[in-house]
Amino acid sequence: MKSFEVIIIVQTHKKTSVLQSVQSGLQILQLFTIEKPVWGITEIANLLGMKKSSVSRLVSDLVVEGFLQKEGNKYSLGFSLLSISGVITSHLEIHRESKDVLKKLVSDLGESAHVAILEGKEITYVHKVECANPVPLLSSIGKKNPVSCTSSGKVLLAFQKKNVIDSMISDGLPQMGPNSQTDPWVFINQLIDIKKQGYSICIDEMHENAVSIAAPVRDYTGEVVAAVSVVGTRDRIQNDNFNRFIDRTKEAANEVSLRLGYIPDKEWTVQ
Repeated sequence: MKSFEVIIIVQTHKKTSVLQSVQSGLQILQLFTIEKPVWGITEIANLLGMKKSSVSRLVSDLVVEGFLQKEGNKYSLGFSLLSISGVITSHLEIHRESKDVLKKLVSDLGESAHVAILEGKEITYVHKVECANPVPLLSSIGKKNPVSCTSSGKVLLAFQKKNVIDSMISDGLPQMGPNSQTDPWVFINQLIDIKKQGYSICIDEMHENAVSIAAPVRDYTGEVVAAVSVVGTRDRIQNDNFNRFIDRTKEAANEVSLRLGYIPDKEWTVQ
């Protein structure tokens, strides 16, 4: 057998082993319920038909990562899962509270509207309402786009801490549309202006002939957690109606913020 064939077999075996470990770990986590919140190694092994040694190793890994915690000789769910559930709950709340607001925004402006959140170094669309003639940008719910080329991404990044912005820029700024900004110093100055003015406009940055305008959404803590945006073509969103689009987008973002518990007149210490 040739050496490269051996390497392929070994790599395939490693990937299969990792996948099996992930699947087994998820099976273990799914055993924990309100009715039975505490489990022992032997119980888990017997129920899942696994070796006790394998269960012990997987449980130990889950404890290290905070997904399980040890209680004597048994185990219960850890706080890492609470953190994940909190993120899911937050996203569901944003989706729920923005639904009617986006519909009204689309009705007023005649362009598609989105709500996006920051996930790592990309934005993810968590809600979308299309207009009668949507721009074919493939901006579907769940789709991810680069932060630096989208109005939503720039708005979300502008309100992040300096280390987050620096980390984003250190990986380089992608060239997507003809006007994508790849110069880090120019990009930083753009973020400073966006934070001051409270909105972002992108023209031909993600796609040619596309205009997007976004404004920040804050939650009850005053932190920027999402962005509302409208997207259209340059012939439909022009200089003479920019102000109308900006005002309505900001109003929609503020409405979602209020629904999330944001109090505009409160003195916030975040950001």
